[in-house]
Amino acid sequence: MSTLTPIGARLQIALDAEYLRMQNEWFFNWHQIGRDSVVEIDGFDGRMIRYGGIKFSGTARDVYWGTIQRYARQKVGQLFDEIERELQNYPLEIRSKALNEAHSLIRVFITKIRKAAVDKDRILRGNGFAFPSAQDLGNWAGAQPSDIESRIATLRHIYCDIEVAKGGDGMVFRDMMRDRVTLVKTDGTVVREKIQAQVSPGQIITFDADLPLEPGDHFLRSLPSGLVEDYVVDDPNFMTGIHGIPSSFQSKVRRSREAAAPPHQVIQRITNHFHGDNSRVTFGTDNSVNIVNQLQPLAVAQLVEQIKPHVGSLPEPQRTEILVPLKLLEDEIRSCSPEPSKLQVALQSILTIAESAAGNLVAAGIQSMITKLL
Repeated sequence: MSTLTPIGARLQIALDAEYLRMQNEWFFNWHQIGRDSVVEIDGFDGRMIRYGGIKFSGTARDVYWGTIQRYARQKVGQLFDEIERELQNYPLEIRSKALNEAHSLIRVFITKIRKAAVDKDRILRGNGFAFPSAQDLGNWAGAQPSDIESRIATLRHIYCDIEVAKGGDGMVFRDMMRDRVTLVKTDGTVVREKIQAQVSPGQIITFDADLPLEPGDHFLRSLPSGLVEDYVVDDPNFMTGIHGIPSSFQSKVRRSREAAAPPHQVIQRITNHFHGDNSRVTFGTDNSVNIVNQLQPLAVAQLVEQIKPHVGSLPEPQRTEILVPLKLLEDEIRSCSPEPSKLQVALQSILTIAESAAGNLVAAGIQSMITKLL
């Protein structure tokens, strides 16, 4: 019989107690709403829900499902916040095992809460003798298995993977950073070459914490063929060192849409990159005519309506990040005279967010729709 880590043991006891509390208090209180006296039920938003003398249907049922999902989302966040605090007090081998335990325990707990919600909904809709079929009316955003997996992966990367890159004396084993990248500013200035880094889809990690890294900068990675990949920095994401883990940049990046090319061509491309509807660079004599593709507000409005129903299927943090540019698009479309430049910026922001959710089918669909529109 395997023994749980101290973190896992405490988590198991806390979750067992929490499940019993929810059954004996929160779920039980919903049985009381049909009585004449008013019953108070926790809304998990700092307020109490007060019902008395009503049936479990319509608005009351909607409130029930909205509240239990809010609880699940908040509880998952609280659990991981507590786990993160505890991880810092234990060595690497305990951290890794504790995260495996937490992954399993939290998933089981949320599964039990979902089942309890479905069962209680079915009972409340019945008449004491006959009960309708079971229904799960929640999308459980923030408490889905993928959300739990994402939080575990983030903690594992911070408190296990990066820790492996340290020596016993706290010095970084830079030979574990197997990629070499070059930092180039938006005007084509080469800041530093041969930076030791770890390049992965959507992210570049480096322990060169003194880099003057800003959004819009470029990381270039040379390929064995002699060509160079161009990664655009969306968020430098500087992480201050803690408990012996050195400071680092865990930058969110996206691949440039341009094909890999020789180094001098990539630098030239960056240098000649300008913003604006009619911007262009001319070498020698130019007799061409610039044609600008102005965005049509109706097409953008249709795109927004296509995207909104599927936002819940995006992983975090993209699910939350995409709400801001979507709102900007809606506000601009509703204005008397939508500005194409503002629509363009918001669409590009959504595209960047979708590109950072590699492997998600909804994100891939959003990328395809926006690319066609742009």
